[in-house]
Amino acid sequence: MHVPDGGTAVDPTDTAAVREHLERFASADRVSERDGALVADFRGVTHVTVHPDGRIGTGMPLHEFAGVADRLVFDHDAGELHVERDGTDYTFRRP
Repeated sequence: MHVPDGGTAVDPTDTAAVREHLERFASADRVSERDGALVADFRGVTHVTVHPDGRIGTGMPLHEFAGVADRLVFDHDAGELHVERDGTDYTFRRP
C-alpha cells in the first residue's frame, strides 16, 4: 500500500514485507534475524528491531522507542521510518 507522501505502509507482522523494506532502508548486509526478530543495525548502538508480533524497538544515541505498531511507513526517499499506532507516532531517521 502506498501512502500519499510517497512512503510505503507495511503491516509490522508481515515478516517478508518488513524484511524487504528494512533491507532497502538500511541495506541488505545490515539486516539480520535474531531470536525471531528482524534487526537493522546501523553504526554504534543505532538499530531498528521488528518482532513478528508487531513490537518495535529502536535505539539511537539520544533516544529510543519501544512499543507495538499498527503499521510501519517507510519513506525511503526521506530516509524515515514512521511507527504508527492509534494515538502514537514515532519517526526513526536513517543515520
